[in-house]
Amino acid sequence: MTNVVAAKAVVVPYKEAKLSFQAAGRVLKVLVAEGQAVTAGQELARLETRDLEQAGRRAEAGLKAAQAQLAKAQAGARPEEVALAEAAVAIAQGNLAAAQATLSTVQANLNKLLTGPTERDLQIAAKQVELAKNELWGLQKQRDVSTGGASEGQVAAAESRVAIAQLQLEQLKAGARAEDIAMARAQVAQAQAGVQTAEAQVRQAQAQLDLVKAGSRAEDIAAAEAAVAQAEAALAEAKNALEDAVLKAPFDGTIGAILINEGERASPQVPVIALGDLTRLRVQTEDLGEVDVSQVSLDQEATITVDALAGKKFQGKVVRIAPVASERRGDKVYTVTVDLAPGSETGLRWGMSAFVQIKAR
Repeated sequence: MTNVVAAKAVVVPYKEAKLSFQAAGRVLKVLVAEGQAVTAGQELARLETRDLEQAGRRAEAGLKAAQAQLAKAQAGARPEEVALAEAAVAIAQGNLAAAQATLSTVQANLNKLLTGPTERDLQIAAKQVELAKNELWGLQKQRDVSTGGASEGQVAAAESRVAIAQLQLEQLKAGARAEDIAMARAQVAQAQAGVQTAEAQVRQAQAQLDLVKAGSRAEDIAAAEAAVAQAEAALAEAKNALEDAVLKAPFDGTIGAILINEGERASPQVPVIALGDLTRLRVQTEDLGEVDVSQVSLDQEATITVDALAGKKFQGKVVRIAPVASERRGDKVYTVTVDLAPGSETGLRWGMSAFVQIKAR
């Protein structure tokens, strides 16, 4: 005796999909109507793309900027930049030479103050005194022995020259004053600091010149290449977002339902259009329990009764048994799919209720 497993069922397309947008946005246009036949790749609905287009332009600009930075890193320094760096080195070297000359001068002055006058310096100063005195004596004699000779003014000037020469000799003999030495030491310290600063400037300018001539480091070029790759990825994402703003049919079929209106906001993964391939129909059980499903196997014959068609019966065959149960009104049920015999779907419509009897073995 053959057992029969019975369950309520519903007529469904051979292939169906509940289509949704990948991103949120306001629906700009619904391009199809319910019941309309469409082909694979046909546009079904569009979102507003103003913000997405702006994001795309920003991504393109970012890519161009990253590419320019990479090209700059790969090209290295321009001749003008090298020349500018060389000029900076030359200026720094000139400043160093001037600072070194100043140091030599003030150091020599300090050394002279510290060592005091040489014997020769004293001899020269003594001779200056002797010369000044001889000149004075000569003028005095001219004044005293003849009328119209040297004047009192000339004699007085000669006396002053003698006094000055005498003072200079005494100053040499006395040596440098402490305050003069202190001032000279300060000038030397200041000049030494100036030399150190000038040397640092030369080193800095030379390092900058070396850096300019060496060009970009390998890691700098790698970083620029990574920035280009990142910008390319951002542009690809922006283009994908624009493509995702258009909902297209994944296969040939018929629009079963439109679940959103123009102007409404679509959310990601929320169905907006139901699409089905109605070239063939099948039925799926709705309340087949876990006890009955154990008696069902693939390729078992089934009889489908449709009350909407005055109890018309159709023949079919089990083609799929759901591996996992679902909940229906607190019961565990398994969906069994039954394909109808080719060419026998006359009068059937998507969503019609049916009753399935499966011949269990």
